[in-house]
Amino acid sequence: MIRNIIVTLLFFFGPALLMFVLRNIFLFWKLRRTVENRQPDIIDITPTTPSRPSHFFLASVIAVGLISAYFAYAQLTMDNGTPQTQYIPAHINAQGELVPEQRLPLPTP
Repeated sequence: MIRNIIVTLLFFFGPALLMFVLRNIFLFWKLRRTVENRQPDIIDITPTTPSRPSHFFLASVIAVGLISAYFAYAQLTMDNGTPQTQYIPAHINAQGELVPEQRLPLPTP
């Protein structure tokens, strides 16, 4: 149960952090390209307020995170209805005969 929660949180925060990192890389690249294109004669040192991410971007980050978390949790808790089996590979028994591979059902607790 704890593993499912940790993996679900990882799949929620992972894509969200990745999208924020990609946004900052894009903004840095855009700023650098703008600075290279224009070389002002006068350096403006007026303080500016940093721009916040748009509401659309925040909503898309939350949506992608929730979708990823849902699919991770669904995959972890999925019960496909097939009984659990134990794989026994092919081997040679004590009498020297070849025993083919087998899949034996596990005992239910």
